[in-house]
Amino acid sequence: MVNISFSWDDGAIEDLKLMDLSLKYDIPGIFFIPATNPERDVLSEKEIKILADNDFEIGAHTYSHSYLTQLSIIEAKEEMVKGKLFLEQLLGKRIPHFCFPGGKLNSDLVNLSMQFFKSARTADTGALLQNNSYLIRPSFHFYNRGKKSIIYNSLKNNSVVFRISLQNIMALNYFDLIKNIIFDLCNTSDNHKIIVWGHSWEIEEFKLWGRLEDMFQSFRSSDAMSISRYSDLINKVYV
Repeated sequence: MVNISFSWDDGAIEDLKLMDLSLKYDIPGIFFIPATNPERDVLSEKEIKILADNDFEIGAHTYSHSYLTQLSIIEAKEEMVKGKLFLEQLLGKRIPHFCFPGGKLNSDLVNLSMQFFKSARTADTGALLQNNSYLIRPSFHFYNRGKKSIIYNSLKNNSVVFRISLQNIMALNYFDLIKNIIFDLCNTSDNHKIIVWGHSWEIEEFKLWGRLEDMFQSFRSSDAMSISRYSDLINKVYV
């Protein structure tokens, strides 16, 4: 059995297109959104509210999408707190989940973030969710990083994904390999928790919408798979 959740970073304006596709297949997801981003346009406050009003979860992603390892610890704290408060005041509810911009982190930043959040997601792919872990390491990046990256990252994370990925390495392409691995995990006796993450701007730039729709459609039609809200999956981790 596989329990899967989707997580999207950066708050790009293409998130609204991603929202529409997710609603079409009744796929929940969490959007980690900064207030500003020097790299690209981000959602307006009104558009963030549209996501939340459509029952998508919103997570913190610093205030200005800053790579925290480049800041002092005082500046990093300000970025975390200011980004969290921006979303909480906008949406009128607590924001318990955080994602490190660019996957940039160290032990000091992890310890700092634990003062403000229930969990913090990384970009360190190849993992299956483990119980009692504050750091949430996702399983797959929805972006063609190459099949070798799946092998390397799953080996690094000592995951059952490594064994299954070797068996499926001849799949036609990166995205089919991900699908094959996940469906093979469905056939094992264990319960596996998976997070697929990505950026809507990457999906737009590399014309991956058809690939994502195919994945959504395949997963939604599977009886061996449960598609969960991010918070629900995290709550199952914290047992």
